[in-house]
Amino acid sequence: MKHLIPALFLLCPLSSYAASQTITHEVGVRFGGGAMTNNDYSDNDAGFTFELGYNYHFNPYFSLDTGYFANSGGLSYLGSFGLTKSVSSYSGGLLGLKAEYPLTRFTNVYARGGINYAAVDIDSRISKNNWHTRTERGFSPYVALGTELALGQHFGISVEYQRIELPHSFSSNHYLVGVNFKF
Repeated sequence: MKHLIPALFLLCPLSSYAASQTITHEVGVRFGGGAMTNNDYSDNDAGFTFELGYNYHFNPYFSLDTGYFANSGGLSYLGSFGLTKSVSSYSGGLLGLKAEYPLTRFTNVYARGGINYAAVDIDSRISKNNWHTRTERGFSPYVALGTELALGQHFGISVEYQRIELPHSFSSNHYLVGVNFKF
């Protein structure tokens, strides 16, 4: 017991130091839906969207924003019972900045933006059972606006609108719900 008390006094500053550490890493998983459009062609489609993101926080207000996104496409095909002429899907990576502003202790609003590299696959119907696939690749900008509800120091739920410009005049609008883990 004599030796336990000095050991506890030595460990107390370490526990308070760990509790006061700032959060520098954030991993987010977001799901939702999105529509892809192109003004030059009739290549319009909608589908399910997935995004896996990582943020490195420079301070509580700004962070580096990176991530991977994918949209499955194909809802226009299902909705038209196979009468549509094209099915689209896309995936890519994001690199930009995220700016956050706390509204209350439990909520904040944020904006994300930067550049993305994406590959867009368009499957076009040539005849009843014959499809042709073309792939467009390139760099384009992206922006997102959202809000997050903090459920503790290391966990949050977010709702977000995201617009991703895609190669060759394609663009996509996503509506996402996500879970964020901070450490």
